This record gives sequence, structure tokens and C-alpha cells, in this order.
Amino acid sequence: MNMRLEDHPTVRRLEASRHDGTRDATPASIGAEELRQLALDCGAADAGLVEIARPALEPQRDELLRNYPWTKTLVAFVARMARGPIQGPPRSVANLEFHRAGHDIDHIGAAIVAKLEARGIRAVNPSMGFPMEMGSSVPWLISHKPIAVEAGLGHMGIHRNLIHPKFGNFVLLGTVLTEAVVETRNAPIDYNPCLECKLCVAACPVGAIGADGSFNFSSCLTHNYRDFLGGFTDWAEQVADSRDAFEYRERVSDTESMSMWQSLAFQPNYNAAYCLAVCPAGEDVIGPYLKDKQRHMEEVVRPLQERPEPLYVMEGTDAADIARRRFKNKTVKPISNGIRARSIDTLLTFMPVYFQPNRSKGLDAIFHFVFTGADPREATITVSKRTIEVKDGLIGEADIHVTADSKTWLDFLAAEKGLPLALLRRKIRIKGDPRLLLAFGKCFPSASPRRKKVEIVPETSAMRSGPARFLANDPATGKIRWQGKLVLAETERVTHNVTTFRLKTPDGRPIPFDHHPGQFLTLSGTPGGVPTKRSYTIASSPNWRDSVEITVKREEHGLVSRWLHDELRPGDTLDVESPNGTFYFTGEEADSIVLIAGGVGITPMMSIARYLTEKEWQGEIHLVLGFRTEADLIFRDEVAALAARNPNLHVVTALTRPNRSWTGRQGRVDATLLAEVLPDVAARRAYICGPLTMMDSTKANLVALGMPQANIHMEAFGTDKRDPTRRHSSVEAAIAGKVLFDLSDAVAPLEEGATILDAAEDAGVFIDNACRTGTCGACRIKLHAGDVSMANDDALTEQDKADGYVLACQAQISSDVAVEA
Repeated sequence: MNMRLEDHPTVRRLEASRHDGTRDATPASIGAEELRQLALDCGAADAGLVEIARPALEPQRDELLRNYPWTKTLVAFVARMARGPIQGPPRSVANLEFHRAGHDIDHIGAAIVAKLEARGIRAVNPSMGFPMEMGSSVPWLISHKPIAVEAGLGHMGIHRNLIHPKFGNFVLLGTVLTEAVVETRNAPIDYNPCLECKLCVAACPVGAIGADGSFNFSSCLTHNYRDFLGGFTDWAEQVADSRDAFEYRERVSDTESMSMWQSLAFQPNYNAAYCLAVCPAGEDVIGPYLKDKQRHMEEVVRPLQERPEPLYVMEGTDAADIARRRFKNKTVKPISNGIRARSIDTLLTFMPVYFQPNRSKGLDAIFHFVFTGADPREATITVSKRTIEVKDGLIGEADIHVTADSKTWLDFLAAEKGLPLALLRRKIRIKGDPRLLLAFGKCFPSASPRRKKVEIVPETSAMRSGPARFLANDPATGKIRWQGKLVLAETERVTHNVTTFRLKTPDGRPIPFDHHPGQFLTLSGTPGGVPTKRSYTIASSPNWRDSVEITVKREEHGLVSRWLHDELRPGDTLDVESPNGTFYFTGEEADSIVLIAGGVGITPMMSIARYLTEKEWQGEIHLVLGFRTEADLIFRDEVAALAARNPNLHVVTALTRPNRSWTGRQGRVDATLLAEVLPDVAARRAYICGPLTMMDSTKANLVALGMPQANIHMEAFGTDKRDPTRRHSSVEAAIAGKVLFDLSDAVAPLEEGATILDAAEDAGVFIDNACRTGTCGACRIKLHAGDVSMANDDALTEQDKADGYVLACQAQISSDVAVEA
């Protein structure tokens, strides 16, 4: 006879405890600091706490709660990795360290869970990496990086790995889910440890890391993870598809076979991870780099760049182009990454990460997809300006409409069924220009064919891929600066060739960032199909919260200024990064100010004058302006109105080419004019913006009049260390010479103060670049003829210089030159 449940000894003991009150006692609790200390005691190098309701966890919250509905608090923690093994060229040594630290993460997580469970608190630790849920459309249970960012453990670098403020990116991440509710949680740190040196961009052998913080997941997956899931699938297919051993050896080399065996016998190995190796960020890491940058280039960066190795790419991808162009000493081997979508959910989820931006050049269209059959779904996919956006439902007016049986479409993408037969059987129907669909297909790498398959549709996951944008710091404040989209609300013609562009938020809300008067914002766009960043001073006052304004002169040879003037229209959206710059004045820095501007250099001065007038600042403001003619007077009426409104604002305007009706001052802003209009020059603080020659001469004149050099500030248009977001002054400059690009058979004029990289961009000649400060070496090219000067050449070794290499982002000329590009 079976024992009744209530007669079981364990049940009887628990029932007895209930009567003495112990069973109904309050569940065990734990404080925030105690929970964090528990993680440290278990071996974590650092830890932080995040509540499950945090908005940044929204993309993965549903999946976490589906599996562990009791989750209230997440404990994010890090384990440190040794730097030496990772920085050296042998990947076998680096992989030992990756796996060692990975095991540490799993052991630390298990120890935390054990201690919490001993206190009656439910907890679980998903794995650091593998094993994963391979039956799910998104196999990982948890995305550790966004949680670690929210827990204050660091921020994503340009290379997309989390950078800890102390340990740099030599860390691995873990997370523990708990049912504990704690009152105090951690917040993200307010600056990004990333140095923006772009060394990760220069070292990545397949160009997966973009200088703008973009990341091509497909490129990284195919090469770096060659011995993991997709690479193993591709290798197995090569084995199955080979007629005999001889053909197999033609497809897969002996060393590749041994590498795959090693991964199967021991652990899968990473092929690169060079981005981690070269990164100098973090308090514990940065010292040697700052002490000797060239040594870091010679001992860490260059050996990885020059290491002979196979580069695994999918044919027809951005990675294939970059690998062949940038790394002549490496062997490019086209393969399949073995990844194929087996559900429409998986297809749409991963479409943005497999998108190839450079392959979409010139494509600007909206695609409507209606999937029918076993996996119905409707989606709108927009490809524009080398970006992709995927949304549920049919939104807006489509340029092409595709209706497809879901299974047929997935088989077509896997190259297992042909498009003509599917069209004939009306399994796929197209309404619109078929050429758009062909152009769309080129944006994605194609899978290799398989002979037979067993259909296994992944279980749909609630996990979604959220944005992991690199967040840059503002040099003026050291804090993270804003990035996002603004809409051109309206334009206003200021002079015959100068226009004000008024930008607002897409939803009409207040401008989502603060700035100092005089700082600039950075625009990203693809004028003429060339991905470009340009910075323009904010001319509006920081007090204006409904909009922000830039005032730009149209330069005949200016790539971006012509695009702004000629092509941009109200309603267009711009990618914007702001604020930035150390050239600003808020009224706190001194009790009087001298603002001296030449031409369009008035824009930062206008922001300062507007702001100081609005706040009724009591100090004296001397605004000295230099223009060519009356037709070139920028903000003429508003400057007069400000002077009438503000008795402390004294304005002097001089023209170098006045007409007969001009009654004001004539000539340049020289020492005589400055001495006459500026009382007590030596006691004042001056800000200068304009052409380089004008700024240099004005500074010399002020010093000669007794003003200390420390009191003189100039906007950095091509000064000693070039701002990475700027090309050159938007003020017209003399032509220094011509640049002949030998391989491209192109010639371009180059202004004084501009660089060879500037000339290349204007001429449509591609030169790899990233940091634009002379630090990363991505733009290293050989000088065939002529001489250049470089303000910064940290990225060049002595051997580079002896071999005739220069940095295109730094190289300025004084006569004609020829380069290998």
C-alpha cells in the first residue's frame, strides 16, 4: 500500500514547523551592498545591481520572465582577464585565457547562486557563453552587456565590447537572476572609458568595426567564430559535399582540418579578438600606451595587422572587400558562415545584423513583405543611406511589394530553391520594379546550397536585439555626449551663400541635450555616396530648447556644405552627435570677453553673444568682425539688434573690399584696429574664429599688445592636433597644391590647412580611415612624390617613415604630391 502524502516524514516535519511559526516566517532578504559584497566574496572583480523593470532591459525582459518569472533583481559581475596572453599574436595562447576566464565566470555565478539559495533566495546563473538554447530563434538566454552597462560596470567601446573603467576591456561578463528586491541599485557610469583611438578599427582584419561605432555582426561571426557553430556547419557541409579525399583537401586545407579537430577536441577557438588585444582603455591598462604610443603600435597593433593568416569571409560582403584591400599579407578565403534562417521570426530579427551597408550604396527604397502559409507575418523594411530598418506591419507607401509563401521564401534564401520556379508557381509574387529586389538581395550574404535537410523550425524567442550604440564623451566635460536623430525643420538664407539650418526633434519635444555657447555638433551623412562626418558650430543660444541651429557657408568644393545647401530639404532626418568642443564661453570664465571672427567664424560668437545677452550678463562684450563685402555680412540685422538691446555689447565691423556706400571701418582686423577698439587689452580674454592665417595673425597682434597667450582661445580648424570630426576650415583658403592619386588616376586640389584625406574624400577616392587624429594608422599610405608635414604621426613606426609612409589624415602639403591610393 502506497504511503499517503500527508504521512510522509518530510511532510510531517514541515507541518509541525508551521504550527510553531517557523514555516510562515518572513522570507530571507538581503541588502544591496550585502548582495554586491557577496558577489565580490565569490570571486567577482566588480559587481552591480539592476532591477528587472529597468527600461534598457526591455528587449530581453519578456524572455527572462518567461523562463524565470520570479526575477526581481539582476546581479551583473565581471572577471578579469590577463592582458599579456591576449595581446600577443599566437591565438592559441589568447584562447586559453578566454576560456579560463569564461570558466571563472561560470564558477563565480554558481557560487553566488549557492549562497543565495542557502539564504532562501531563488537565483540562477545563465552561462557566460555556451551552452545555449539551440532550439530557439535567439539561442542566448540573456544578453550580458546591456545589463552590465546598466549596472555601472562600463560602456561599450567602438569595438562593442564592454570597457570597464578600471580593467579596460580585459574582462568577461556574467549575470545572476534573483528574486531579491533591493532598494538601492546601480546606474550607468556617466562617461565612456573608450579613448576613441580607433585602434580596434585599424586592427580588425575583416572591417567588422566601423569608425563611427557601427558593427557588422556577419563579418565578425564568419571570421572570428570560424570554429564555432556556423563554421562547423560549413565545414561539415564541405565534408559531405566532397566526392573524395582529394576534393576535400582542395576545399579545406590540412591546417584548417587540424584547427577544426582541435576545436572539437578541446574548445572552440576565436580567430581574432584583435579589438580586445589592441584596446588601451581602462585605468590599469592605459599607462604604457600613454607613455609610448609608438611602442604600443610596434609591439601590439602591427604584429596583429601583419600576421599571416587566413581571413574567412562570405563572398559578396563588405568584409571580403575590406580584407582584400587592406591586408595584402593575409589570405582571403571565401566560405559560408553556415547560418540560415528557418523561421520568418529569425529572418526579421537577424536581418539588421547581416545587412551589408556598403553593398546597399545607392539603394533608397521601402519594401513591403507579406509572408503567408505556415509562418504568416507582415513587415516593412526600409533601406536608405546605407542603413536598414525593420518594422512589423505594412507602413507607408512601398516602392516594391513582395508576397511569399514563408517556407518557399526561406528555402530561396538558403539557395535550396530557385526564384524562377517560385515565381512561376506564384509562391512568390512581386509588385514593383524587380531590380529593387535584386539590389535588396545584394545587401545580404547568401548561404551555400545543401543537398538534403530535416526541417527543424526554431522555437520563437521573445529575445530581441536592442541597439548597442557606442557612446562618445564630450572633451569639454568628460561626460557622455548625446547621439540621435534630428529633423530639418526649416532653412533661412542669411547671405547669398550662407544659410541657417534649424533642427528639431522628430517628435517635437525639446532638444534632448545641453550645450555650451560656442560648441559644435557633428552631422553624419553620405553626400555623393561617401560616408562622411562634418562638424558645424551651433549658432543658436543654449537657452533655446525648441530647436538648435547651424549656419553654414556653401563652399564650391565642400562635399558636405554643398549637400546641405543643394540637397537637404525640410523634413529630412539627420544623424547628429552633440555637443562637443572646448571652444566656449559661459560668462563664468572671465568678467569680460573679446570675440573676434572672420567670415563664417562668426557662428560660435553669435551663440555666445545671444546667450550672454539673454542671461543679462553684466560683463563687457567686444565683438570684432571681419568680412570682405557688405554682401558677406552674416547676421547683420540681428547683430545690430543685439547691440541695441545690450548696452554692454560693443560691435566693430571691418570690410576688406567695401563699396562706396560703406561708412564703417575698412581693412583687415589688424593690430592698429585692435589697439583702437579694445581698451585694457592685456587684462582681457579673447576668442578667435576664422581662417587659419587670420587667427594666427590676430593672436600674434594680441600678444604684441600685451594679452597673455593663456587668455587667447582659437577654434581648432586645422591646428596642431586635428579634431577627428573636422576636415578643415569652412572659410575659404588658398590652394596649397594638387594631390595625384596614382592607383585611382585622380587629381584633386588641396587647400592650405587641409589634409590628403580631405582631398581624397572630395575626389571620391577611398582611403581607409578611423581616428583622424594620427593615432590608429588606418589611413597609412605611401608617398610617391613630394613632401608633406604631419602634426601627429604616433601611428607610424620608424620603419614606416623610412619606407615613405604617411598618414593621410594628418598629411598637409605645400606643393604638388603623389600618393599610392
